[in-house]
Amino acid sequence: MKIIKSIKTSLAILNSFSKDTPLLGVTEVSKKLGLSKSTVSRILSTLEQGRLVAKIPDNQKYCLGSKVLELANIFLSGIEWRTHATPYLKELRNKTDETVMVFVMDGDHRVCLEKFEGSHELRPMLNIGGRYPLHAGSAGKLLLAFLPEDERKKILARTGLPRFTSSTITGAKALEKELLLIRKRGYAISHQERMNFLSSVSVPIRDHSGKVIAAICIDGPTVRFTAEKVKEFKVLAIEAAHQISSVIGFKRPNSP
Repeated sequence: MKIIKSIKTSLAILNSFSKDTPLLGVTEVSKKLGLSKSTVSRILSTLEQGRLVAKIPDNQKYCLGSKVLELANIFLSGIEWRTHATPYLKELRNKTDETVMVFVMDGDHRVCLEKFEGSHELRPMLNIGGRYPLHAGSAGKLLLAFLPEDERKKILARTGLPRFTSSTITGAKALEKELLLIRKRGYAISHQERMNFLSSVSVPIRDHSGKVIAAICIDGPTVRFTAEKVKEFKVLAIEAAHQISSVIGFKRPNSP
């Protein structure tokens, strides 16, 4: 494939800007990339005309321009994250050989968007499009945990905390304590909270702003969800969630 050198150089200049160096002068870019000042000046002037960079009159330095934000918004509005998530979800299913699902908020409930089943004959029978409670089960608790407090309280005031099994959390204080723990550790676990003999582990998918938009849930019979397996599933699910979140624009703190 033939590379157009001037475009490659222009991209290198744009990529010179970062959170640590949001403002750069011609000399700084020249030293950073090993380019002549005349080349850098000429390209920056061209990029300025296209609003990809903007010149600051006070110090003659440049910053990224408004066109970059426009392009970013086009990308973010057009991305179909489920398409990007599918390979990672299938890989997670293959590694765990358990049913992997994706849940999102749907009013006062959670709804199953995706399901990839393992090879075991004994597996959970949840349906894509099925709506389930938020306070019972790891995916629901995780989605609840990362909602704004006022929104969470309104939902729970409408739905209450009905009991499904002897393990369902039905006390408001106990649930808030559980949700706080989920926020602190970044994942949720459930053992027989919505249905007897079923357990699950859930982790969050985040969008470019850091907002939790979905929960990845590994679900299966409690007999297979030993403490050792839960620990293993948690690590694998977090890895998959990080990969999906990264693809759709989320950047973890301290990541390059």
